[in-house]
Amino acid sequence: MFATATPATLGRRTCALLAAASAVLHGVMLGHAANPAMAVLMVAMIGACLFCARDLWLRGTLRTWCIVAVMNLAMVAIHLPVPMHHHVAAGTGHESTVMALATALSMVEVGAAAAVLWFRTRRGAQLVSGTPAR
Repeated sequence: MFATATPATLGRRTCALLAAASAVLHGVMLGHAANPAMAVLMVAMIGACLFCARDLWLRGTLRTWCIVAVMNLAMVAIHLPVPMHHHVAAGTGHESTVMALATALSMVEVGAAAAVLWFRTRRGAQLVSGTPAR
């Protein structure tokens, strides 16, 4: 009837939900874009987050985990040093809360992706799991 999910599948799908949450946070910030170019960039990021969420949910290939790690590292690198007034139009502070949440979420995703990549690309993964790393 129902197949039991392995811990790896549950973890992968949890990370897929985090990627979908990142897309939602970009959507929340879309209405606060300072200019049309920033809005286009946010729409592109929504698409990228949803692409990764889908791939993580279905397969969780090394390629997908690499994309998750690189995109989230880029997000943290771009957003941490940039003051809020350069990123969004003047607001009430709601944007800074969403930005802080998005940055924290990105850091969690980077940590998860790094752990998965480290584990799956090591020979020890085969010894622990009994199956070869993909």
